[in-house]
Amino acid sequence: MKILTKKTFDNAIKCLCFICAGLFILFFISIFKVYKVDWQTWVFLGFLTVVAMVQWASVMMLMQWNSDEIGEHHFNKPKHWALSCIPAAVLLVVLIVLYCGINTPFFNLSVGNVLLSLLIVLLGIGLCYLLDHAYVTATHKNRVETTTVKIIKKENKSSKKDNKPSAEDQKQAKKLDPNSSVFPDLVAIDKHYLLNPYQPETPTNVNLVQLCQGFNAYLESNGMFYTADNIRAFVSGLACSRFMILEGLSGTGKTSLPKFFARYTGADICFTSVQASWKDRSDVLGYYNDFVGKFKETPFLRALYEASYHRQKPCLMVMDEMNLSRIEYYFADFLSVLELDESQWKIELMPASTEGVLPKMLDGCAVVIPKNVWFIGTANKDDSTFTITDKVYDRAVIIDFSRRNEASKLDRVIPCINLGMDNLLNLFAAAINSEQNSLTREDYKKFSQLTDFALDVFDVNFGNRILNQIYRFVPVFVACGGSSAKALDLMFARKVLRKLEGRFDDGIKGNLVKLEKLILQNYSKTEFSETLETIAKLKRKLL
Repeated sequence: MKILTKKTFDNAIKCLCFICAGLFILFFISIFKVYKVDWQTWVFLGFLTVVAMVQWASVMMLMQWNSDEIGEHHFNKPKHWALSCIPAAVLLVVLIVLYCGINTPFFNLSVGNVLLSLLIVLLGIGLCYLLDHAYVTATHKNRVETTTVKIIKKENKSSKKDNKPSAEDQKQAKKLDPNSSVFPDLVAIDKHYLLNPYQPETPTNVNLVQLCQGFNAYLESNGMFYTADNIRAFVSGLACSRFMILEGLSGTGKTSLPKFFARYTGADICFTSVQASWKDRSDVLGYYNDFVGKFKETPFLRALYEASYHRQKPCLMVMDEMNLSRIEYYFADFLSVLELDESQWKIELMPASTEGVLPKMLDGCAVVIPKNVWFIGTANKDDSTFTITDKVYDRAVIIDFSRRNEASKLDRVIPCINLGMDNLLNLFAAAINSEQNSLTREDYKKFSQLTDFALDVFDVNFGNRILNQIYRFVPVFVACGGSSAKALDLMFARKVLRKLEGRFDDGIKGNLVKLEKLILQNYSKTEFSETLETIAKLKRKLL
């Protein structure tokens, strides 16, 4: 339940107390016969006090109704303030009718007595306000000075201890702003969507073939050229893993692919440039500053949090130059969490015992990874980057950008679509559950010969994780307009043969020749062109 902050409530109580103080001052003046107040005037002032109480209650209800979830701020428009005056205005009209329409001693007022009495009450209210303002100003200044002096003294005493403020100093500093938010940017996002609730758009009715063809045409109309298989692999990769790596040479359009996909489909996207100094998750998500009592939020964290409000929009979290630092260092928490059930997709940001106002979309002090989020990393192959380990490769869908399609720019404008999260997941589910798109027994038997050969000869493990990815990747790739053989070709080349890079064992070249012959027995050169090309590259390195 949302409640107004203590500061707002205290200010409202002060207003009532000031009115009561003004009436008491008038009462004492009348008691000591400094000025005589008629009993009719007291009755009239009582009526006005009731009107003021009604107006106060109306304003408090208005602020409570239009406040944010934590009651820290209220959002009222001029029309709201006007509506709050209606009950008090009705009572004033009733008073005017009573005092002007009824000619009895009870409603007979002395105008001079009433006006002077009101003036005394107003002066009393003004005097109370000035005294309160002076008191607050003096005490606040002394409190700040005292706290500052204490902190400076203790910092000077602890200068030989790395100048770290004590826990008591931190508590004193936080007391200066007791209602502060630990996550100011995330709370601001909450307030924005409280005022402007997210309204999902109607999704465009497309199938996976139309999605890939339309996206490819949209890319070519913007001067970007990719192979049809890479487009299909990108869309299919979204179906089988929440983590994707776009790997290849610099300038081949790795970063542009997700950027234009987000534009074409109406998805959200966040770009983060990975730095070589990144060592842990605080470089990605931020960290809690004990001294100021706030969390240092990153653009990555803000985008990840805001995705929880855009449940019907896919969100692509792009990490550019991902292998400038070791991925398993700063991205380890994400790699582990994404292996769990979707209900456990959350990462703790700080201890749950931390005090302060927390955003409502956090699970305690843990950020939730929404189901509409995909993590996409780009990786170059040069001397300035780290080698991506098998741990990362096995969990990700790999798309290779070693070559580009021939340029054939379209001169027409391709309209964008609104894909929608539920629509996309339904397309994936329909493709995966379709028997027409799934692997046949013959397909599985031929592919098993390749994987068994790789395991027996090269000792390259082919685990259940990769197998589960294939079961989802192949049918979606077929539904996108590709063939099951080409889908298996891409997965075998990027999941199995990639593990042979950097190995120079005796006899490995001869075994590659045997693998090549086995492939040509079961598939054509066109169907397994990616694998055959990878084998050719490995053989050239072994010369």
